[in-house]
Amino acid sequence: MTSAVLFYLYAAIALAGAVVLVQARNLLHGALGLFATIVAIAGLFLLLGMEFLGAMQLFVYGGAITVLIMFALMLAGPRVNREDRPRRVVYWLAGLVSAAFFVAVAVVLWQTEWHVTTPVVHTTESIAEILFSRYVLPFEMAGLSLTIALIGSIVIAREDDVRDGGPDDAGAHIVKDEGGLA
Repeated sequence: MTSAVLFYLYAAIALAGAVVLVQARNLLHGALGLFATIVAIAGLFLLLGMEFLGAMQLFVYGGAITVLIMFALMLAGPRVNREDRPRRVVYWLAGLVSAAFFVAVAVVLWQTEWHVTTPVVHTTESIAEILFSRYVLPFEMAGLSLTIALIGSIVIAREDDVRDGGPDDAGAHIVKDEGGLA
């Protein structure tokens, strides 16, 4: 297949996944639409010759973030109240804000003077050398903060589970019989 065919295929998959993400009534289906969009964008990065960005797109977003979203969905459970639908005014307001944002971005893009320079090509090896030499401390701090956030979310979820009578409260409903045995 040629690059043009692959580009249009990946672009179509990315757009279809984005539409599924936005239109899905089920959160799990929305997460799958997000995953399809992320994988298609990784394919677009690979077509551009950006192997590092394609790999990071797959590993970080396609793997870790999608799994984190699925984990949060499974942990939270279906607590969506279907009767609280947004009113028609909310839809009109969202459309108005989106249109204003689109016009603002279009004006900025139209009025900006674009200077084309020669691109700097980095290989995966040069990016790794820069990342793990000059930027090792910010890289480690980002990993540590993500780990702390994950632990905090688990603690918060467990506190809700205990308060709601979850797994830690499983034996609380057993009533002792006359002999004092459970």
